[in-house]
Formats: sequence, structure tokens, C-alpha cells
Amino acid sequence: MESADLKKFAALMIGLFVIMIVAALVYIGSDYLKETACEQNQADGYYWSSSACQVSATNATAVTVTAVTKIGTIESILDIVLGLLTLVVIVGIFKVVVRTAKGF
Repeated sequence: MESADLKKFAALMIGLFVIMIVAALVYIGSDYLKETACEQNQADGYYWSSSACQVSATNATAVTVTAVTKIGTIESILDIVLGLLTLVVIVGIFKVVVRTAKGF
């Protein structure tokens, strides 16, 4: 493996690691953000339960809170972008491995 290929491989692996960290933060943080956005409407008696914003403990009717909906939309967009970026990085790694294999 040439030095340039080794550096590119290392950079791609670090990039993949960073993408994994960002994806983990999105998955961990999105539920917390949704919960916080739902419970900001405490005057209306909203609370977060079973991954849904609900009206009250006795009447467990799910309600639509615009902030929660928008966070869900942003989460979906981030999932798509991170998935495509991961695909690009994996293809780059495969390209380096194939080029190295041709050298043998």
C-alpha cells in the first residue's frame, strides 16, 4: 500500500468514525428534544410518553405539537444525509482497497 493510499484510507476511516458519532448524537438527542418541546406546553397539560406527545395521564390521546413534528422532519433529513455520506465514504474505502489489491 502506498503512502498516499494509506493516508487516504486513514482519513476515510476517521471520516466514517465522525459520521458515526454525529449519527449517535442525532439518535440520542432527538428524543430528548422532542420531549422538551412537548413538555414546554405544560399549561395545556402535555407530557411525553411512549414516543408521543400526549394530553394527560388519564386521557392518553396523542396530540400534534408543531415543534415535535419539525424535529421529526429534521431528524429524517439528517438520517438521509448521514446515510448518503456514509455510502460515499464506504465507496471511497472500497476504491482504495481495490486499488491496493490491483497492486499485488
